[in-house]
Formats: sequence, C-alpha cells, structure tokens
Amino acid sequence: MVRAYAAIKEFYEDTAIPRESWIKLLVGARIETRDGYSLIAYPMDLDGYKRLSRLLTVGNRRAAKGECDLTFDDLAQFSEGLIAIVLPPRKVDDPAFHDRLRRLARLFGDRCYLAGSMLFRGDDAKRLAYLDNLATQMKVRLVATNDVHYHIAGRRALQDVVTAIRLTCTVEELGFRRFASAERHLKAPEEMARLFRKHPYAIERIQEIVERCHFSLEQLTYQYPVMYEGGETPQDKLVRLTLAGAGERYPNASRTRSPTRSSASST
Repeated sequence: MVRAYAAIKEFYEDTAIPRESWIKLLVGARIETRDGYSLIAYPMDLDGYKRLSRLLTVGNRRAAKGECDLTFDDLAQFSEGLIAIVLPPRKVDDPAFHDRLRRLARLFGDRCYLAGSMLFRGDDAKRLAYLDNLATQMKVRLVATNDVHYHIAGRRALQDVVTAIRLTCTVEELGFRRFASAERHLKAPEEMARLFRKHPYAIERIQEIVERCHFSLEQLTYQYPVMYEGGETPQDKLVRLTLAGAGERYPNASRTRSPTRSSASST
C-alpha cells in the first residue's frame, strides 16, 4: 500500500497536478470474523491506523499464513478511531445479521454505516428499501457502495476465471457462484447518483466518510534506532546476535568473523 501510494504521488508530481486536485486515498481493510461479522474498517487518524494494524496483526498471528482469524471481541478491543461500513449478507432479513448489526452499532456508535449496493439481481429496489429501513431502526446510516471486483465491464471474463481458480473448478462448473451480471465495475459519479436516486443521502454519506478520515500514508515515518545499550550500533548488535545463533546451531563450525561495515558505508 505504501509503495502504491508512492507511485501515485510520483505521478501527480511528475504531471504537475496541483495538490488540491489530487484524489484522496482512503486506507482501509475488509474484515471477516470467525463469528460472522463482515465490514470494511477505515482509520480516521494515525492512532486509528495503528489500532487497525494491531488488529490485523492479532488475526494474522492466530491463523495460518495468508489468513486472518478474528472475532467480535478483537474488533471491540481495537475499534476506537475506526469507521465501520457493515456489509450485509445476501439474505438481509436474516435475524442473525440483525443481531450482529445491532452489536456493531453499539460498538462504533456514529462511526457505523450500513452498505447498500445495486447488485442487479432483480430485487435491488426492494433490497435497498429494506436496508434503509433497517439502518433507521438500528440508528446507523445507509451508505452507497459499489461492491467492485474489476475496473471495467470487459474484465468480467477474467473475474470468472479467477473465481474458478479460487474454488478449484472450471468456469463452466461455477453455476450460481458467478456474478449475475457484469456490473461489478467502477462507475462514474453520475451513474452512481442515477442508481441511488431514491436514496440520495446514501451518496452524500460517501463524502461524509471521506471528510471524517484524516489519515494519510504520508504520516507514517520509519523510526530506526540509532544506538543500543552500551553504545552498540544496530549493525554491531545484528552481527553479534547472528554469530551467537550460528554458534549454537553449528557448534563445530569455524567462527571467522567478517569485517563489520559501518553505517556510513552502507547503501
């Protein structure tokens, strides 16, 4: 993410686009917990980003590589400073989902939103009306989302191939596991406004979330310690610990120490 942001920043600077015209990047993470909670978390400030990073670290340490194992209790521990956009399941009238949404609303308070998307399944109007009523009932706010999986409609075929790989089957065997249409792509603001014309406040809340999030990757600074105890430099300590570990692992090997490069000569 940091490298991607650096590339975007370099593009803007090389093209001499005024900074006030730069697109604001919101950094966040989609979280799926073991006990059924599904949401997108956005840090509002640097402290919120630190808590989100710690939350993901907890989940990554608990699970196998490439996976993340979290629970609602973990969310509760690191929720401060985060905005939550709750992602509804396909069956929005599921009582279990209502219970989870209620708990998230209590946890995040006015930082809790409920996502509404046009999924082109034939029941979009009914689904959005239900979610809008549910948001009012739970005292959260409906926000328009797009559930994007590819940038243009022409990438639908590639999405099907990737889905088949993930599910270890052929594209022909996907069946109803494929998306019903090629509409899971990025849409222009005018198109989003048209799709949510009966719920314009859901569009307005996108900007509301953008304005509430003040964190930027530019706030991150790498702080490397200059000196350790006893005046030992980081390089000296690394060499010492490496040789000590090598001595324990290979007790019969010769221990010829190579010269230590000074920090001034490092590249």
